[in-house]
Amino acid sequence: MNKSEKILVVDDDMNLRKTLSDILRVKGYETAIAGTGAEAITATKQGDISLALIDLMLPDMSGLEVMKHIKEISPLTEAIILTGHASMDTAIKATGQGAFSYLLKPYNMDDLLRIIGHGVERQQAKEEILRLASFPRLHPCPVIELDSEVDISYLNPAAERVFPELGAMGKLHPLLHSSVELLKALRQNKEQGETIHEVEVGAATYELHISYVQDVDLIRIYVADITQRKRDEEAIYLLATTDSLTGISNRREFTSIMGREMEQAKRYGTPMALVMYDLDYFKRVNDTFGHDVGDYVLRAVTELVKENIRATDIVARWGGEEFMVLMPQSDIESARNTAEKLRLAIAGHHFDKVNKLTTSFGVIAFEPQDDLNSLLKRVDDALYQAKKQGRNRVEVLRGEVASC
Repeated sequence: MNKSEKILVVDDDMNLRKTLSDILRVKGYETAIAGTGAEAITATKQGDISLALIDLMLPDMSGLEVMKHIKEISPLTEAIILTGHASMDTAIKATGQGAFSYLLKPYNMDDLLRIIGHGVERQQAKEEILRLASFPRLHPCPVIELDSEVDISYLNPAAERVFPELGAMGKLHPLLHSSVELLKALRQNKEQGETIHEVEVGAATYELHISYVQDVDLIRIYVADITQRKRDEEAIYLLATTDSLTGISNRREFTSIMGREMEQAKRYGTPMALVMYDLDYFKRVNDTFGHDVGDYVLRAVTELVKENIRATDIVARWGGEEFMVLMPQSDIESARNTAEKLRLAIAGHHFDKVNKLTTSFGVIAFEPQDDLNSLLKRVDDALYQAKKQGRNRVEVLRGEVASC
């Protein structure tokens, strides 16, 4: 961080917001706290908020409403929505309305700090772009200026680099050709404000942000690469739905997938199984070898699992060293066999520095009467039985009875 960035923590849980605030200060951030939406808005009006952590459910308004007000006051402030109850639709809505990211409680603190870091970096980049916008020569995007005859009078270095023939072709260049009449009308009327025009040049699509600059009597065009913007949006979506360490689905995304697969299984009467596994004594790995080695182990185990399940199975990090595998079109015996295959693959693998480690598995089959809570409780109970019976084993839970 170039300076102490200020993070606003908005949560009605006093203990949680104090804990978060204390941790963030230790990490070098300046903090502000708010227990309601109104308090958050007041804090934002006082200025200098780089990023806001906002609980979705607040006493006086929703977190999305708070985010909307914050961005109206401070458009460059990034927002991360935190909640204990959410769906994919809510996540998409949050990111669609301007949230940088989205995390489901209980979240992993390392993941939260990593996302906060990315959010602050993005906010700093937006500030820098805004600062550079006053200096077309320094702007990272192509900038074109047109004179009273709508001829090119200036190209910044980015424009010359991205469109090398633009200077010679002028208005005949594909970037400007379809906009000539629009540019002439804008120049003639000398209208203030910005007009956005989309144009294709080869395989790329660009947005022309066109404005008349009265002070210097010219038209200025900022060119935005929509292909690049879509890549940025995809990157944000990926950040919101995947575990940043292992690259597999995160808890919120997996919960959403389970909901859809349960509906499919109920509708068509098809089998489905759920496996939950936990790395045995994983805390010892972190305590003995450090978190870097622990992270390596989690990634290595994830790769082993992916190599030994079907393409249609979905693996996700549930939290810490706990993982899930959802197995559509799979009965309880197939799921048990897969879990045993995974157990043996992990137990037989040599991990650098750590050497050997084992894993405990809980296995259940989806029942028509299951809802999401009952499904999760039963698989958690099955995993608990595996640990209770000595770890490094697979426990299958049928109804109320567990068997190995």
